[in-house]
Amino acid sequence: MLGLWRCGALCQRALMLGALLTAPCVASAQQKNIPVQAGITLEHDTVTIGDVVHLVVRVRAPHGATINFPAAVDSLGPVQSLEPPTVRDGGGADTAAAADRIATYRLAAWDIGTQPIKLGDVLVQTDDGERRVALALPSLFVRSVLPADTTLRVPKPARPLLEARAPTPWWWWALGALAALLIGLLAWWIVRRRRGVVAGTGDPFVDANVAFERVERLRLIDAGEPGRHAALMTDVLRRYLAERLGVVSLAQTSGELLAAVKGAPTVPYDALRALFDSVDPVKFANAPLGADRARSIGEEAKAIVRDEYQRAAALAVGETAAEKERAA
Repeated sequence: MLGLWRCGALCQRALMLGALLTAPCVASAQQKNIPVQAGITLEHDTVTIGDVVHLVVRVRAPHGATINFPAAVDSLGPVQSLEPPTVRDGGGADTAAAADRIATYRLAAWDIGTQPIKLGDVLVQTDDGERRVALALPSLFVRSVLPADTTLRVPKPARPLLEARAPTPWWWWALGALAALLIGLLAWWIVRRRRGVVAGTGDPFVDANVAFERVERLRLIDAGEPGRHAALMTDVLRRYLAERLGVVSLAQTSGELLAAVKGAPTVPYDALRALFDSVDPVKFANAPLGADRARSIGEEAKAIVRDEYQRAAALAVGETAAEKERAA
């Protein structure tokens, strides 16, 4: 049985190739009237959308001629190529006397109905010139896969107009208004709380003591964050100096701040430098810091603020007494 099937397949292929050579073609010579035979065979003339069908084009030309097939079917048409064509020799008995080439195109259609196949010309080149052969291509019928009777598919009924819908319950609007009121009260409370935290009394010394107490209430040392406690206490000190002295800015580094306050009569310079030397490795290098040392750094920051305030007060009293003496 297998032998009979192979024999039948070979006979069918031989008949197809013979039909190719006898199929009609339309050609026009550009330079010389080169004798050319061309034929086309379509594997199936009726398919469904997406089915693969083979288009076989066979061309015979004089010996030594070069046969150039189109690269693909027109990509803008409903029938498109899935890949470049496969080109092989025809394998005729008189291959020494003629050039025989066969190109196989794998096609697929993407629209229903009778669809034309659009393929470019075959270019045959010899030493005497070249010739373009326009192929008479068949059409491909693509049948629909829908059932013959589609009237059983009843669409959904139209939705009612907006005016015909049930009215929204009044308590929905009440809930929306209540939610808006709660959101507004929450926003007002947050803004007021932030303003109360940021706003100061206008006295740098009083504001610094309030900030020191706020940091201590956080109990960062007990929470396992001694380095953060020391850094925040030092930041309060820096803010105090920036508010008290015009030469100090919060944007300054520790070295720049020390250079700015050096020589200021109210600032304990040595204590301030020692404090920065202890805190900067913790802030910028994540150096380890014990709980006791963190508490002592906080006390040192408070002492420097207190010392600067007392020196400034004493200096102000001395200047007032000197002015009185000069006036007397």
